[in-house]
Amino acid sequence: MLTRIKTSTEDREAGFTLIELLVVVVIIGILAAIAIPVFLNQRNAARNASVESDIRNMATVMETYYTTNDAYPTDAAALTTAGAQVSSGNYVAIVVAADGSYTMEGCNLESNTLFSYDSAGGGFQEGPGACPAGASADTISVS
Repeated sequence: MLTRIKTSTEDREAGFTLIELLVVVVIIGILAAIAIPVFLNQRNAARNASVESDIRNMATVMETYYTTNDAYPTDAAALTTAGAQVSSGNYVAIVVAADGSYTMEGCNLESNTLFSYDSAGGGFQEGPGACPAGASADTISVS
């Protein structure tokens, strides 16, 4: 009797069939096909958020510098001395106008989405456009 039960149990524990393994592989493939694009979109969203943060922080540094010196900075060295930083992979360009206002453009070179900030009229906004052709990562440009 015990021999018959032991033999029966061994027969049932022989392993997985090829069909069962193929079904599992197909399910994993479908889940990967759904998850990879979502993951890539999240990476671009994070890059864009870092550019937005850099531009908003740069606006704060510009206004702090103006409060202290009664003028906006005219070079990148003055900005970095005042505490301005650019996140890795980002580019920010600042144009100081003669009328006492400034505009900023920034982008992440990998996500290639342009963001801008206008101190005189409008504040922060996204695009349209892409990174300028001469943009280099981790750079602040002031003109």
